[in-house]
Amino acid sequence: MGIGDRHQKKDVEAALKRAEAAGLKVTHDKNRHRWGWVICCPCNQSQAVYSTPRNTGDEASKIDLFIKNHRGHA
Repeated sequence: MGIGDRHQKKDVEAALKRAEAAGLKVTHDKNRHRWGWVICCPCNQSQAVYSTPRNTGDEASKIDLFIKNHRGHA
């Protein structure tokens, strides 16, 4: 992720950094309401990340759960 690819919500940005640290791929594609994806390359599953989530804590928790479920794959 480059500097211009940061998520505007601090909670979500922190979760995205944890995903990268766990070896998952974070992509920024800015498609309408979607900010991008967290991708587990070995199993090819992904988690959408939204630009303006209704609840930033819930969005971060979804990313953290994806990290937990895919940590061993990366």
